[in-house]
Amino acid sequence: MVTQLAASPWRTDRETQQPRSAKRDAVLTAAAHLFTQHGFQRTSLDDIASSLGVTKPTLYHYIANKEEILFECVRRGLSALRSCIDDATERGLTGRERLRAVMENYAGIVTSDFGLCVIRVGEDPLSEPRRHELRALKGEIDTEFRTLIEAGMVQGWIIVGDAGIAAYTVVGALSGVGRWYRPERAGHDLDVAVRHCIEMLMRGVLSAPSQQPAIAPRARTGPWGEDMSEMRREVHFGSRVMHCFTPRPVHIAQMLGTALAARPDAEALVIGSLRLSWRGLHHAVTKCAAGLKQCGINPGDRVALFMDNCAEFVIALHACAWLGAVAVPISSRARAGEMEYSLNDAEAVALISSFTLAAFVPTPSCVPALLHRFVVGVAVDGFTPFSELMQLPPMMQAHPSQEEDLAVLLYTSGTTGKPKGAMLSHLNIVHSVMHFVQAMGLGPGDRSVVAVPLSHVTGLVAELYTMLYAQGCIILMAHFKAAEFVRLASAERMTHSIMVPAMYNLCLLMPDLQAHDLQHWRIGAFGGAPMPSASIEAMAERLPNLTLMNAYGATETCSPATIMPRGRTPLRPDSVGLAVACGEISIIDDGGNEVPRGEAGEIWIAGPMVSQGYWRNEAATAKEFCGGFWRSGDIGSMDADGFVRLLDRKKDVVNRGGYKVYCAAAESTLTEHPAVIEAALVGVPCAVLGERVHAFVCVRQLDASTQAAALRAFCIERLSDYAVPETWTIGTEPLPRNANGKVMKRELRHSLHVAMS
Repeated sequence: MVTQLAASPWRTDRETQQPRSAKRDAVLTAAAHLFTQHGFQRTSLDDIASSLGVTKPTLYHYIANKEEILFECVRRGLSALRSCIDDATERGLTGRERLRAVMENYAGIVTSDFGLCVIRVGEDPLSEPRRHELRALKGEIDTEFRTLIEAGMVQGWIIVGDAGIAAYTVVGALSGVGRWYRPERAGHDLDVAVRHCIEMLMRGVLSAPSQQPAIAPRARTGPWGEDMSEMRREVHFGSRVMHCFTPRPVHIAQMLGTALAARPDAEALVIGSLRLSWRGLHHAVTKCAAGLKQCGINPGDRVALFMDNCAEFVIALHACAWLGAVAVPISSRARAGEMEYSLNDAEAVALISSFTLAAFVPTPSCVPALLHRFVVGVAVDGFTPFSELMQLPPMMQAHPSQEEDLAVLLYTSGTTGKPKGAMLSHLNIVHSVMHFVQAMGLGPGDRSVVAVPLSHVTGLVAELYTMLYAQGCIILMAHFKAAEFVRLASAERMTHSIMVPAMYNLCLLMPDLQAHDLQHWRIGAFGGAPMPSASIEAMAERLPNLTLMNAYGATETCSPATIMPRGRTPLRPDSVGLAVACGEISIIDDGGNEVPRGEAGEIWIAGPMVSQGYWRNEAATAKEFCGGFWRSGDIGSMDADGFVRLLDRKKDVVNRGGYKVYCAAAESTLTEHPAVIEAALVGVPCAVLGERVHAFVCVRQLDASTQAAALRAFCIERLSDYAVPETWTIGTEPLPRNANGKVMKRELRHSLHVAMS
């Protein structure tokens, strides 16, 4: 698109026949030509009018000012670029041919009067606000190229890398041709320069994978040591650009096969008297997968797991991965309402429940998609014994899942109280376990006691899947009891654990802690909150071989977003650590801007471990995920060395011993009571559990039905046990509200603090 300075429409005998658009085009072309030759400042509107042979007032019918010309030049160049992209598509060009054609056309755009005007004049003559406007408009050109390049990376005809940087390079290089080009030297030189530039781009930043390896993998050392795997930038989940480990397992079933090949006779799973080697676990998993397949369960189907920690949970979970089905772990503390919503939302076709929990499974009419119900243990009417899934010969070949395929659908409640299904892919899980294994130095000799629920992301990813990748052993506890945990840790030579700080505190309260043989316990990870300095010091005194490591994450980040490097916890007891090797942490203000180091803001998290979004919930995904980052809702800060501090929770959540109590859900349940007008829940500090739940309730009248015992009984029927308030303030006075009508929980917390003092 090379524009030429055409004859002025006003100098023809047929002026009256020239449409307004043609005259405006002539004005813009003439102005762009003069700006390119003489500069923006040295060209006046009088000069433009004179070149066209019209008066200045006539010119005002077509342009308002010189700035308008600059913006119109960019718009026309952008329009021409989009037209040539469409044209290349209509001509049937694909892949590298299409991209080359677009670059050739763009070279014509930047060497036209409009393009040269934009390049030569730049943004300098504009005011700061207008400069930002023009920059944003020009940024759309980068976006068009980035879209083409990202498609090439995904489709495999461009080396995987940072598409944004590649687009910036392409636009900059071709614009450089325009900056160098002079119309008076037009001809062969320009053609040669364009061809040379495009060829260098196609061999460099746009090269095909067969021409050179994808961006030289690089190893990150720093705080994570020399053993950290190599990484490169890749594009996943459509358009997210992220650092990824390379090489890595493709899917979970591959990790199971690798463990079997490497350590067939080593212990993989211990619970009570049951001990399974990797050979035995693999055999059970493949038989279970065959049984599920026989029932008509296909890759992609959702299978719910409703059990306490047990061997069948582990077997069924791995069987889902082997079959290509999606596991849907559900907390054993969930009750009918929450169960019904999650099962229907996931459209689960099968459910495996322990017999002790079968009574809480909704009736068939409430969950019509649930075609198969299996029970572990004692027979229950309406359920097929789990043992029937184990009768067929093993399914020897695993389903070839792709790494972006959904592996686990893990439901997490939000402040609205309605559960959301976080979609965890094989890619997410693989990167999370590699972060844990490499940051903590885990390997085949490690043994982890799982004292947290496997239905929670910590037990599921941080321990079960992590030990799968490390080829270590997991020792299951159905429920945490400090004395039993310590006994088991000693008997099983435990080397690794992940618990909430409250669990460590309960262990410290044991007077005979040091009487147990815990010399093998070397990694003690914790999350949910920083551990009190007194607890860190006490653990160091009583267990000198133990290294405490804080880890911060969420269901949406597939567990770890930050990990404290080994040996740093005593030096930074108030920090949750550094961003994991492939992750990125940004501290963002309410305006969406990154804040300076040391200042507080919302913690945003990106990386290959971050979920692609919420299952069939576009509104929640759009709200909580932004440009590849998950908006945590937590308030924190980052110091100059990259260490993150967790300061507060933006979301209204009470953390009771590692279980998150989402206040809005419990408050909504309380207001269903006919005598309750309004309710507000707050956390009460607790030395053992971190926080306990206190309820402020406004009732219509004080009588037997509104006593604490009655309200507690009402909640027990409807809420998970850890969400039921333990202490109460009940009255007939309205709760304090601000001018916007919101309950002032800060005031409630203060009144509670005063009352307890």
